[in-house]
Amino acid sequence: MNSNASGVLVETRGLTKRFGPRAAIDNVDLRIPPGVAYGLLGPNGAGKTTLIRALLGLIRASSGSIRVMGCEMPREHGAALARVGAVVEEPRFHDHLTGRENLVVVSALISDEATQRIPAVLERVGLAARADDRVATYSLGMRQRLGIARCLLNDPRLLVLDEPMNGLDPAGIQEFRSLIRSFVAEGRTVLISSHLLDEIERTCDMVAIIDRGHLIRQGRLADLRDGSVAQILITCDDNTKANVILGVQPEVRAVARDQQGNLLVTLRHSDGAAALNRALVIGGVAVSRLEPVRATLEERFLDITSRLESTEEVTA
Repeated sequence: MNSNASGVLVETRGLTKRFGPRAAIDNVDLRIPPGVAYGLLGPNGAGKTTLIRALLGLIRASSGSIRVMGCEMPREHGAALARVGAVVEEPRFHDHLTGRENLVVVSALISDEATQRIPAVLERVGLAARADDRVATYSLGMRQRLGIARCLLNDPRLLVLDEPMNGLDPAGIQEFRSLIRSFVAEGRTVLISSHLLDEIERTCDMVAIIDRGHLIRQGRLADLRDGSVAQILITCDDNTKANVILGVQPEVRAVARDQQGNLLVTLRHSDGAAALNRALVIGGVAVSRLEPVRATLEERFLDITSRLESTEEVTA
């Protein structure tokens, strides 16, 4: 599964889709490299499904360009999607047929090789034992796994999963997470849309944050976290004296205490920790612990979107 020469599997430039006067997605520049789990994160109604539908050629963009695996969409639609598997919104099946029979129907439209893959993909998603039961008897989690099995019939390089963990119980979510990571380990790329920040953080290598049709940020999770307001945790022998010293440092934005009694210091710049340590030592405070606090994706998401809302209020 070789990547494209450009190192980008999916790329959009200025992608916009309007429904009447409303832009569901607006001037989106998305870049998805090969071999990663890529999370498309945003609240319900943010434009995630519209973006996915545009990528798959299910709707025509109002403006902008899309390239999937080096192929221009929609002109090279067939070549682009030959190695793409997708589940958009809830997967639908013929309920009166068995899981295996549903896959036979789909594989007949693809190739003989796809039909031969049916036993392997059923085993892969954990449905081999229930493959000959009617889909009407399947739970939501089983339907989701059958949807994944259907995606695997054409041995895809790119899997696109729209809100795949909706309605799943914790055990089902954990199974899906493991399944997605196994696909990435094989060199596949998995694009997952979700409004569940915790699951994106646990599952994905990279993330794009979309809100009200705008792509706000994209990149590796670690880089997005590092871009948030810097915080350090300090444990020392005299919190009162330390609080006074820290309160007059130009690098410090705020000082608070956590539940364990440590000082939680918010910095104006991420490189201010050394200066604080020096000021505390000179002031006679013995510091036994000083370490950065790793921001969660949720904290970063709230930080980004709250600043976006503040900017819109100022410019309104």
